[in-house]
Amino acid sequence: MSWGVKPPAGLADHATIELRRITDVLQVEHASLFLRDPEHPHRAVHVAETGPALAEALAEHATIVARVLSTGRVQEVEPRPGEPTGAALATPLEHEGEAIGALLVVSLRRNRRLGATDAQVIGRATENLVERILPLARQHQDGTPSDRFTRGTPTRPIRARR
Repeated sequence: MSWGVKPPAGLADHATIELRRITDVLQVEHASLFLRDPEHPHRAVHVAETGPALAEALAEHATIVARVLSTGRVQEVEPRPGEPTGAALATPLEHEGEAIGALLVVSLRRNRRLGATDAQVIGRATENLVERILPLARQHQDGTPSDRFTRGTPTRPIRARR
């Protein structure tokens, strides 16, 4: 999937709404959405975030997102003594068998662990995000309008790798 030079204009606003839902459900302080950079396939474009600034929430975010894009697998960060960050979890957004982006959630509470149940919730959230952002991306690519109030019908099933 080619996103053009940058992600579609309405994507950041739409993604921010979804990220707020994710932080509410998981009771975490930060969530970010990244999409693969079409000009540099090994890099990601930071599309949207909610909560504290990304650099404050998780300094090593670039490394974790890069690992998600290269492996297509969930990456975890455990809380470390003396660090301001609690746990973090990054999950791939997958379309047609390819990791097209990553969803990163961060807890700033040192006593908060992100486990298997959180990974399942995040996995379902990534599926919803992909379903909702693909129509926006397709509209941006081919200029055809999409109904932004209904879910798009992808040509192939979309799933998050767990």
